[in-house]
Amino acid sequence: MVKDQSYKTLLKTASCFFYCMVLIGTCTGCSLKKAPYQEIIHKKQKDDIFYSINNLYPDKFKAMHRVILTLSGKDYVLNGYLSVNRPNRELKLIAQNDLGGIIFDVHYIENIEQQIYNNLKSIKNEWLRKSLLRDIRTIYLLESCSSDTLFSDQQGNFILSREQGILTEELIFKPVKEETRYRLHGIRHLKNGKSVYQVDFEYGTKDNIYYPEFIFIKDTRMRYSLRINVQYFM
Repeated sequence: MVKDQSYKTLLKTASCFFYCMVLIGTCTGCSLKKAPYQEIIHKKQKDDIFYSINNLYPDKFKAMHRVILTLSGKDYVLNGYLSVNRPNRELKLIAQNDLGGIIFDVHYIENIEQQIYNNLKSIKNEWLRKSLLRDIRTIYLLESCSSDTLFSDQQGNFILSREQGILTEELIFKPVKEETRYRLHGIRHLKNGKSVYQVDFEYGTKDNIYYPEFIFIKDTRMRYSLRINVQYFM
């Protein structure tokens, strides 16, 4: 009888402990979800972020990319020669190997033209459309949208959030102390709150302080990553 009572007491104590832990965990999860982001409704601050997006790059420019593509455990070293016309929403890219041979050639005009000439048998055209074109559009043809929501977080970042179908796109900005403006430091695509695609920018400290010197891209769904060293020609 004493043994049964002791067992029941132990079981009751364990049940109460488990319930409390679940309750604490649930509350903690709620606070973690809500606390880090605080919405900003200040119109000028939102306008300044929009201005930063629309003026990330000049209207027209060229760039050379030194790229390491990691795909299915294999590294590809590429040289990319890029031409951008932002007002026309147009991109031209020629990728070459170290010997100067053309690996692929891309010409893109939003809603008008999308051409890919691919000489690399191990990479399919469909993969290039879903990854390469998405990457260069995401980096160089960003636009602001009135439906975007602006947040701040506990690290002093400003996050512009927008819905892209089943994904949420977040643009992460940091204020530039020397001037009244903001600099884009990262882009995230979230699915069910989890990052499935990420772009990080690292800026130069000498001649190239306004544009990213290094760009890092990681796509967990398509299982590839890019390390890009950029040289600009304005």
